[in-house]
Amino acid sequence: MKFIADVNLGKLAKWLRILGYNTVYHTGNADRNFLKKAATEGRIVLTRKKDMERRQFSGRLVIIHSDHVEEQIKEVMDKLSFSPDPEQIFSICLRCNEGLVEVNREEVSCMVPNHVFLSHTEFFMCPLCKGVFWPGTHRDNVQGYLRTHIQRHRL
Repeated sequence: MKFIADVNLGKLAKWLRILGYNTVYHTGNADRNFLKKAATEGRIVLTRKKDMERRQFSGRLVIIHSDHVEEQIKEVMDKLSFSPDPEQIFSICLRCNEGLVEVNREEVSCMVPNHVFLSHTEFFMCPLCKGVFWPGTHRDNVQGYLRTHIQRHRL
């Protein structure tokens, strides 16, 4: 499942990436070009603009009503009938929207703090921005946050 979120849904776009979904954050106008990009790339449109429903668009479009990201996540999950896969959390670069690739820890030895290198065995890298990531407390914190704020959906 791939998404494109309009300029009003930056936090939602970030959270969908955290959950492991390829999500483009479109900072331009939510116009014909926005919808064309969604159709060309096979993305589900996420927007706050209620008038988008009246536009001709053959793809899937979800109008987001809430102002709060927790409720926005629930809206997307309810309207599209899905629950996030806990194994996919933090599998996408939050900056670049690229899938992270597992790398050998020796490859990143001089790219991470020494205490991180010594205390972790798994490392992932963004092939685009070369950011280095490792499983830490973030995964548990996100799962706890989702359980607390989005109780209806099991992780």
